[in-house]
Amino acid sequence: MKRLVSFIVLVGILGGGGAAFYLREELRTPYPAAGPGIVEIPRGLRARDIAALLEDRRVIRNRYVALAYLFYTGNRNKLQAGEFLFDRPTTAPEVIQKIVSGAVYLHKFTVPEGLTVRETARKWEEQKFGTAEQFLAAANEALDSLRRFEPTATSLEGYLFPETYSFPARTTAREAVEAMILGLQSAVEKLKTAVPQTGWPLSLRETVILASLIETEAAHDDERALVASVYLNRLRRNILLQCDPTVIYALELANRYRGTLTRDDLQFKSPYNTYVNSGLPPGPIANPGYESLVAAVQPEATKLLFFVRTVEGRHTFSETLAAHNRAVAAYRRLRNR
Repeated sequence: MKRLVSFIVLVGILGGGGAAFYLREELRTPYPAAGPGIVEIPRGLRARDIAALLEDRRVIRNRYVALAYLFYTGNRNKLQAGEFLFDRPTTAPEVIQKIVSGAVYLHKFTVPEGLTVRETARKWEEQKFGTAEQFLAAANEALDSLRRFEPTATSLEGYLFPETYSFPARTTAREAVEAMILGLQSAVEKLKTAVPQTGWPLSLRETVILASLIETEAAHDDERALVASVYLNRLRRNILLQCDPTVIYALELANRYRGTLTRDDLQFKSPYNTYVNSGLPPGPIANPGYESLVAAVQPEATKLLFFVRTVEGRHTFSETLAAHNRAVAAYRRLRNR
């Protein structure tokens, strides 16, 4: 502030008190922006061009006052490119400080839990960040980055953490993919703090696979640990998991899923089909959220071996096949009313 006062005094000496008063008022008075919203400053513009752009977009009142301030503060070569939000009355120094600091406007990229890589790519396109093809290409190229974290991974399926991300304009698909891999790593570190890895029932890779099954089956948080319990109990007893979403995933990979599962579909030959292959599928079938990861390492201690979906995404859980068959019959009667 002392430098600004000295600057105003200098202008007063050189140009008279009227000039000093005018400059002081221009620098101190917020300009009532008429809702210009986001202003993009292209890379490579000179200070004078940026000042003119800001005046044209009615972010500042006078480009020459802004330029004088830039020259005096030594910031004329420190202006950053990018998108900046100006949605309230702002003084010229405040505008300049925002641009110098690089406080660019961030766009939200929202990825729900349970999506596949292909579905995430469609979200990338729907939210107007780029094309789905660009995202899929970036996902393939980023496998080496993932393997530094999970050496056994064969694809990014299951490792793009679902979250709402904030990206500046012109963020590339590769940058987004890398951010989502880091998101999963952060979630795993948080998980290790909550539950030491020595207490996990499965390895990291198997945990992500199991969490992906939980994510696609459990619609309610309070059932995730129960679903995990069923699958882990079946794994321990070498019982087929018989997880419908794994069959759907296998059919989608072959472009054969038509919206419903048939008896023939349950016999579809694929390493992902848990109706015909024992154990976990060879990889995750979707990107699990944190709650599903927690359930995979902290399952309920039960003897449950079966569940059937009923109403509102809820499930009936059973310990025996007889009890499970009764639950299935009860649901069918309810559905046929």
